[in-house]
Formats: sequence, C-alpha cells, structure tokens
Amino acid sequence: MSKKAQIRMFEMLAVLIVFLLLLSIGSIFYFRLQHSSIEREAFRAESLRSLQLFQKALFLPELDCSFVGIQKGNCFDLLKLGYFSSLLETEQLRIDYFDVFGFSKIRVKKVYPVESDWFVLYSNVPDKISSKLVSQSTVLLYNASSNLYDFGVVEVSFYGE
Repeated sequence: MSKKAQIRMFEMLAVLIVFLLLLSIGSIFYFRLQHSSIEREAFRAESLRSLQLFQKALFLPELDCSFVGIQKGNCFDLLKLGYFSSLLETEQLRIDYFDVFGFSKIRVKKVYPVESDWFVLYSNVPDKISSKLVSQSTVLLYNASSNLYDFGVVEVSFYGE
C-alpha cells in the first residue's frame, strides 16, 4: 500500500471518529432535553391531578350545606363532616373512596370565631412519597345544631406516586 493511500485511510478514519463524536454529543444533549421535558410534563400532570382532587374535596355532595335543594358553595356541614369521617374509617368505604381520593390527606380546621385543631377527614398516605402538593381554601362550616356558620380552612395534600 502506498503512503498516499495510508494517509487517505487515516484521514477518513479521523473524519469518521469526529463525526461519531459529534453525533454522540448531540444525542446526549437531545436526550437530556427530552428527559427534562418529560419531567416537566409529569409535574404538570401531577399538578392537574392535585387540582382535580382539590375540586372534588371542596364539592363533595356528602358534605355540602343544602337547604331545600339549594347548595351553598364552599360550605361543609359539621354534622355531616363528623359522620362521613367516621364512615371513611370502615375498610369498605376506604376502598370505595380510594378511586376518588387516591393517596391524599384531607383536613379541615375551624379558624373563626374560635380556632380548633385539624380534623382529618381522609388520610391515605403512601409508604414512599415522591412528591407532595398541598392546596388550601377557606370554607364555611355550618353548625346545624346552633344554626350558625364558622369560617374554616380545607387543606388537601396530594401525594405523588
């Protein structure tokens, strides 16, 4: 083989190595961008699920304040709240409501006129928590025995899988 042919072969090999190096750097860069994009999309989907859960918790027909078929927005009946919470402690209803609430914790707290401790409505916390999103909203708490309203806070903690 002549020296000219050997030089051309080494040139071709060097060009091939540079091409493969640039191709691998480009693919690494592309896949990192894809990975961060997928993570952003997963976080957005998780936030949407958290918001849906929060809306479900705020507008549960089992807890609403309704008078002659008319519902009040963002209002929980305290008697229904206590009874519903005790029902959710039974295994069958926990299984039934897992489809609605999933891995979450729903708490209610009276803040005015007298502040109280957190009242846990539903709690199903997974063993391994990858993320936690917490949403809060003010609600009216209706006491049917005294026919008075109190102000409260509903906190929904959503645990990602």
